[in-house]
Amino acid sequence: MDAVRKRMSTVLDLDSNDESEFGYPKRLHIKGASELILETCTHYLNEEGVKTPIDESTRTQLNEVILTYGSKEALTTIAFAYKDLKEGEGGQTHDDIQEGS
Repeated sequence: MDAVRKRMSTVLDLDSNDESEFGYPKRLHIKGASELILETCTHYLNEEGVKTPIDESTRTQLNEVILTYGSKEALTTIAFAYKDLKEGEGGQTHDDIQEGS
């Protein structure tokens, strides 16, 4: 977890039977501070697991839940998100990063 960015990311290789939005078998998974993750999201998975655009009403409702837990309950919330990658996205792999970089 990056204390400055308040989130952590990893790229996973998908199994051959997993569906990918762009047909490329890599998916970025992110976890972190709920309010920061929500800012970056354009869609969410609804109750049926269907990718659905986030409208302002839904975004407001989610922000209210985050604020309620944080301010009234003194709890920290964590959000999880993913993004299917296109070929060439995702940056360096762990094998490409030199130790100590």
